Amino acid sequence: MRQTRVPVRAALALLLPALGLLAAATSAQAVPSDATLRGFEPSGEYMLVVDNKLASAAEIYQNDKIPAFLIISSALPSPVMLTPRTSAVESVNLMKIAKQKDGSVDLLADAVLAPLGQFQIAGESISFTVSGKKASLDPKPALTGTRKGADLLANLPEYVRGSKGYNPNPGAIAALAKDGKPVVVHVVFGSWCPHCRQHVPMMLKAESQVKNPKIKFEYYGLGRPPDGWKDPEVKRLGVKGIPTAIVYVNGLEAGRIEAQAWAAREVELNKIVNGPAAKGK
Repeated sequence: MRQTRVPVRAALALLLPALGLLAAATSAQAVPSDATLRGFEPSGEYMLVVDNKLASAAEIYQNDKIPAFLIISSALPSPVMLTPRTSAVESVNLMKIAKQKDGSVDLLADAVLAPLGQFQIAGESISFTVSGKKASLDPKPALTGTRKGADLLANLPEYVRGSKGYNPNPGAIAALAKDGKPVVVHVVFGSWCPHCRQHVPMMLKAESQVKNPKIKFEYYGLGRPPDGWKDPEVKRLGVKGIPTAIVYVNGLEAGRIEAQAWAAREVELNKIVNGPAAKGK
């Protein structure tokens, strides 16, 4: 078989563009993150819709300190930043965004934001235009019905962060881990609820450490208001606010974790499971 030889100059011509891209990427990594436009965390609250079509692969990040949203999607010509304080819509070069090991993203110090106009708010949606494309950030559908903790962690990035950063009370965890009574912890929550976002991830962390087959955790999600409060489960259980954890011992309700009790959720859970109300059950 005759081998075809590629001239050296031709080979270099093919190789140089790739080397140029690699050099550009390496150079970009060497630039430090911006002092302010950094720490954008993945958000599970919104979805991106472009020209009335769901951009399913869109990456949406949120920075509550600025505050601002950063949107990365192939459905848009370039990444876009939305700043609520000024209603500004600005574009940024994708090569000026650096993903961090913890899943957050930073803008690099030499990133240039190009103004695209302003966004409008209609209800809970944020609408804007990019290069003639009509786009909007719309609230994601709520997680509803009975769910496992893994479902929450798979769909709500904020819950993952809240769970990782929490260290449950070791005494309460140890007591629950060795308890022999059948227990069900039924947590009523809303994936859209800020109080649930604050407290439920910590219960998820406690669940992961208890590791007791006798204690079952389940999470019941309500739809967004006002319809969520019409859920039959709310009336059946007499839920007044969320999150609410109803604790059943031997099939009977032994207590609830509500309101301020969520400040020490696993401690309260242990009191209910091993307290007077559960002794005779």
